[in-house]
Amino acid sequence: MEKKKILVIATGGTIASRPTPDGLMPALSGEDLLALLPELRKVCDVDCRELLQLDSTNLSPCHWILMARAVAENREKYDGFVITHGTDTMAYSASALYYMLENMDKPVILTGSMMPAGETGSDAEGNLLLAFEAALSGHPGVYIAFGNKIIYGNDGRKLSSDEMAAFGNINRPQAGSFSDGQLIWQGDDFLPKGPFQLHDRLDTRAGVLKIVPGLPPSMLKHFVDDGYRAVIIEGYGTGGIPDQESENNFLPLFTYAKNHGCRLICTTQCTYGGVYMDHYEMGVRALRLGVESGGKLTTEALLAKVMIELGEAER
Repeated sequence: MEKKKILVIATGGTIASRPTPDGLMPALSGEDLLALLPELRKVCDVDCRELLQLDSTNLSPCHWILMARAVAENREKYDGFVITHGTDTMAYSASALYYMLENMDKPVILTGSMMPAGETGSDAEGNLLLAFEAALSGHPGVYIAFGNKIIYGNDGRKLSSDEMAAFGNINRPQAGSFSDGQLIWQGDDFLPKGPFQLHDRLDTRAGVLKIVPGLPPSMLKHFVDDGYRAVIIEGYGTGGIPDQESENNFLPLFTYAKNHGCRLICTTQCTYGGVYMDHYEMGVRALRLGVESGGKLTTEALLAKVMIELGEAER
């Protein structure tokens, strides 16, 4: 049987880091990482694309575009893709690629590690093997492979800054898991619903505002006056935002934002559960003033999705 072909797209991150006098910094290439797992080339043909070598803290939407294009340009040449990535912004990149690579018909698997590859006790090798298992499986779509979990690209979040099992799925079932040496797919939907489309036009005039007690509504006005076309508001609980009963009433600013062409999307600061804006008066009032509900999507997913929607609207 002919071996499957996998393209590794290297972007840096802890998995590729080495100690320096100033702390860990990305230094290893994709080929360096593969050299730690020589058995992979026995089961598949692997090529590497050295796309970036960055701490993922320094990644921005322009790098999402590079990643998405690298996959799209090679979609017909390979059976799957593994993207090595830093953990700090992996959930943002995975969410972006989930929407940018619409109806992706091959596996696109993002992975990284909490410790550099090659160090004693590192999780890098295990996560890489999991990513390759997923990439070779043929299950289409964009996923995060981390800590024996396969997570849908638009539902992952880094939940811990120091535990090996750093990532979790938020409001959607896990797509799969690795147990007893076997990858088991257990998610709800894997088949593309139409032809593949690349969405590589992003409008980055979208921001996030976290509501905290005492926050003045003028903070939202700053976003609008600075030309932002969308603001994701992280409210309390099911989507609570201070209204006329508070000295910091945001309701007039909702009208102001709408009149200035700025979309407002409400999400929750809670990790799980999502937004239910029809539960309380303040949420109902916000809906009537044009605030959109973010539903069960994470902030990471909402930010990527709205940037794409704004960019598409300019075509």
